[in-house]
Amino acid sequence: MIKIKLIATLIILSIPAVSYSEVVEVFTWKANPGKDTQMVQAFREAAVIHEKEGAVVSMEAMNVGGTQGTYQYVMRWDNPVEWGISKDKINTSPEWAAFGRKYRPGSLGEMVSSLSGGNLDATVKATDFSDPFVYSVQVWEATPGKFQELVSNFMTAKSIIEKTGARVEIYSEGTGGNGKFHYVLLYDNWTKMGASYAALGTSSEWAAFQASTAQGNSGKLVSSHSGQVIK
Repeated sequence: MIKIKLIATLIILSIPAVSYSEVVEVFTWKANPGKDTQMVQAFREAAVIHEKEGAVVSMEAMNVGGTQGTYQYVMRWDNPVEWGISKDKINTSPEWAAFGRKYRPGSLGEMVSSLSGGNLDATVKATDFSDPFVYSVQVWEATPGKFQELVSNFMTAKSIIEKTGARVEIYSEGTGGNGKFHYVLLYDNWTKMGASYAALGTSSEWAAFQASTAQGNSGKLVSSHSGQVIK
């Protein structure tokens, strides 16, 4: 019962921050053996349809933290209103219906998970993700009673990390999740990611921040992975 109340509280607290921000849906797929190329091609065909109906689509190959043949099909919208309009258009799209008939369920792979979320930064737009990038994601769960402290720590870390060349986006889970946060670092390429990590390793400001939060126990890191856009 305590856990249920905590999740409800997290959802309520998150609503004001993400009600008018970028909305994202992430569908994680595992390709059948030898079907990677065909799956990516199917993604590209789906993207044409979804973008026609208002979504901004990216396709991502998972790297460290994932398994071979694991991909993420990601759709973004500027806000929940645009999300709802687009979803209704997709549901009534003859092209989407034809796509569903073309690919028999399970013929290319299996969808292993799906998740929606909202960006904590209301100024971010879906089109801000149009260019290719590589990324690293940390998934955090807030300690009961320390939701605001964790978000505050996220924002402080963001200001430090972005000085090293990263772009930081923070998402609150929606449908398919249970109130966790996804802390995303984006870079133009792996070289810039490596340079950013190296800079953090020698940053006195970063070291001081880590020391200041070491005893706070505001949240727990539950998973992480990296990947890159293949579109």
